[in-house]
Amino acid sequence: MGTPLSPAISAFRALRDILRIYARVGASWPRHGLRLKETLGFIHSMGVQSLPIIVFATAFAGIVVTGEIAFHMDLALHTIEMVPGFSGQFVFREVGIAIPALLLVSKVGASTTAEVASMKVTEQIDALKLLKIDPVEYLVGPRLLASLVIFPCLTLLAILVTMSCAIFVAVAGYGFSLMEYLNALSKFVAPADLVCAMTKALAFGAVVPVVSCYYGFHCRGGAEGVGAATTNSVVTSTLVVIVLDFLLSFAFAPWLS
Repeated sequence: MGTPLSPAISAFRALRDILRIYARVGASWPRHGLRLKETLGFIHSMGVQSLPIIVFATAFAGIVVTGEIAFHMDLALHTIEMVPGFSGQFVFREVGIAIPALLLVSKVGASTTAEVASMKVTEQIDALKLLKIDPVEYLVGPRLLASLVIFPCLTLLAILVTMSCAIFVAVAGYGFSLMEYLNALSKFVAPADLVCAMTKALAFGAVVPVVSCYYGFHCRGGAEGVGAATTNSVVTSTLVVIVLDFLLSFAFAPWLS
């Protein structure tokens, strides 16, 4: 009877430890400040250096979204008049949010876990404790604050790039005028869509660095352990992002309908 319960017990303990990380980081900010210098460094390394891949991926997403929606709409309805509305809703509610979040999980989350796990196996975290430095406060706090800035900013950028490419394809390839497209878009996309997008981005930004650091702190073994911790971190963060995306979409559904 003990074996089937072990995954559930492990998940409960992981959730408990992650909540403790949030509590310790939250308690440290009023006492010791936000450590803005380190935070700005992480904003650059985690956010600014992620700009090329975010722009590249979301640009192609915008092209694909317009092409696919126009193709299937013409096939089923023999008209493409609704392309701006459907494309706008799809970008603002899912594509422009999920793509940058999952890319940041792969890039930022993996690098964070690998860095913290390497510190764990080389006993650098034990050295911090000997110096009376809280590893959670020192390693998680600036990364969490940086992610809370990075995720919304990159989500806004992703939405802008995706919509720009979607509009370009619609105008250049399907005969829409720019004003016609924007007028149709305004009837389907409301301020609530942007509020939902930013809420999701903040939620993702609050989760990814903490989950990544959690797996780094619990790394065991040498290089193999670092690889396993990084893999588990990326998989868990991806699943959490997907689940949060669903829950927040469900919560905002009454305001988005």
